[in-house]
Amino acid sequence: MLQITLFALLSVGLVIQYEVIFPLESYLLPASAASFLYIPHGIKTVMVVLSDYRALLPIFTAHLLAYVIWAVPTPSIALDALVSTLVMFIPLVIWNFNRLAPLLAPLPIADNSKVVLFRIVLAVAFVSSLFNALLHTLLFTNEPIGLLSFRFMVGDLLGTLLVLTLLMLSKKHLVNLINKQVN
Repeated sequence: MLQITLFALLSVGLVIQYEVIFPLESYLLPASAASFLYIPHGIKTVMVVLSDYRALLPIFTAHLLAYVIWAVPTPSIALDALVSTLVMFIPLVIWNFNRLAPLLAPLPIADNSKVVLFRIVLAVAFVSSLFNALLHTLLFTNEPIGLLSFRFMVGDLLGTLLVLTLLMLSKKHLVNLINKQVN
C-alpha cells in the first residue's frame, strides 16, 4: 500500500509539473531541459527520507510512465528514469556508509521536530540535486554544462523547498486525518 501511495503522490507532482509548470516556464522563459521549479524532486526527497529504499520502485515507475505519456525527448526513457531514481538514493547510501549502517537503511530522524526533518530533507535534496544536475546534463542534453547544471540544481532545490513548506504547513492536518482513520 505504501508504494502505491508513493507512486500516486509522485504521479500527481509530475502531472502538475508537465501540465502547469513546464508550459508556464516555456511561455515566460527561454526553452531548456531543466526547470526553475521542479516539484517532483521535492516529493521524491521526502519519499526517500521517510520511506528509504521502498521508494525506489514508485519513483522509477512514475518517471517512466511520465516520460512515455509526455513523450519526453531523451535518448533513452528507461535510462533517464533510472538516473532520476538512483540520484535520490546516493545521499541515503553516503549517509548510511558514514554511520556504518546497512546502505539502504532508513535515515535516522532523531525526533519528530520540524527542524530535524527540514535539515535532513534539505541535505538529501542538495546532494541528490548535485548528482541529478551532473548526470542529466552529461547524459541527456547538448546544452552547456554550467548554466544547465545550475538550472537543474535551482529547480530541484526550489521544488524541494516548496514541497517541504507545504508538508510542514499541513502536518497538523495530516496527523489529525491519520488519527481519525486509525480510530
